[in-house]
Amino acid sequence: MLLFVAAGLTTMAALDVWIEVGGGRGLGLALAVMLPAAASLAAGLAAGRWPTRGLWFGLLVLEVLYLFWQLGRIGDGDAMGVVGLAFPVAILILVCRSSARAYFRTAGA
Repeated sequence: MLLFVAAGLTTMAALDVWIEVGGGRGLGLALAVMLPAAASLAAGLAAGRWPTRGLWFGLLVLEVLYLFWQLGRIGDGDAMGVVGLAFPVAILILVCRSSARAYFRTAGA
């Protein structure tokens, strides 16, 4: 569920970038911001249907990228970056639990 919320919030961030910058440049930046949203949506759909060890590693990489993005926002002086850290940290904690690791390891076998 958190992956779908993260995808929605990332989509809203992409729309915000497009509105703020505007024009073709804004659309290009918004499409770049939409890549993690699409990956998060795809991972959320796949986690319930086709859990594999590769998907588990993919989730880790995606959430670490989200962490770097939010830390970059904090570095730019955006206070919402602190709030944005909550989702990747929560997802990383949940995905790294032993029951989740066992789910991804045995379901894909």
